[in-house]
Amino acid sequence: MKPFLRWAGSKVQLLPAIQKYWRPTYRRYVEPFCGSACLFFSIQPQTALLSDLNEELICTLKQVQISADVVLECLYRIKTDEETYYKIRAIDPCSLSPNERAARFIYLNTLCFNGLYRTNLAGQFNVPYGSRTRKSRLDPNTLRDAARLLKSAVLENSDFESVINQTMDGDFLYLDPPYATGSKRIFSQYGKDIFSEKDLVRLVASLHKAADRGVRFVLSYADVPEIAAFRQQWPSIEVTARRNIAGFVDSRRQAHEVLITNCG
Repeated sequence: MKPFLRWAGSKVQLLPAIQKYWRPTYRRYVEPFCGSACLFFSIQPQTALLSDLNEELICTLKQVQISADVVLECLYRIKTDEETYYKIRAIDPCSLSPNERAARFIYLNTLCFNGLYRTNLAGQFNVPYGSRTRKSRLDPNTLRDAARLLKSAVLENSDFESVINQTMDGDFLYLDPPYATGSKRIFSQYGKDIFSEKDLVRLVASLHKAADRGVRFVLSYADVPEIAAFRQQWPSIEVTARRNIAGFVDSRRQAHEVLITNCG
């Protein structure tokens, strides 16, 4: 099953390499940086804990889980032209009903530039309209299928450390954190809060504790110097993925990624 959301930085291309570490015998699937949850939808675990610091994302997943058909009704009432897009983008999501809020998030995700999630310093979504010719809508059956699978998941809007601390022997933990950027905001920065090198230190410490409890994990990250602390302590393999974050042909390239794991 494919995810119903587009997500910049998604590891869809790396699924064959990542999902080989999954075993149906694991007690539970846990993902603290779930994004579009492409691995979750691909392996379809019986029990899962999905979390993300993005409140809008988790609110949307919860509402799809509860009432996908009502979300679809709200979604299909909105026109897909550029003018309407900016009107919908300007709405404060907190002023909407839960179903309307979820429909707004899916609508913006479908029509925005390159599936990017970016906010300004006030936390307001500010990605431009993706294409004047883009008129596609989400397939209703895709959302209904996602809703059925999400019923097996507990959904949390939490910091990654609190989620990792909940894991125990028999759990499988998949982590795809944002790239640490220090104090510099970049175009592809995820949300108003920057994932920093200090967060990577917290992540290493949390993974050590989880591993000591018997938790198996796989972490995917860019092949950059900041990941050295992980590679020194656990086995890793290098993989490549085609990246198109800029949305233009001359910006497409092969990006080097690293999978770090304690799975035997």
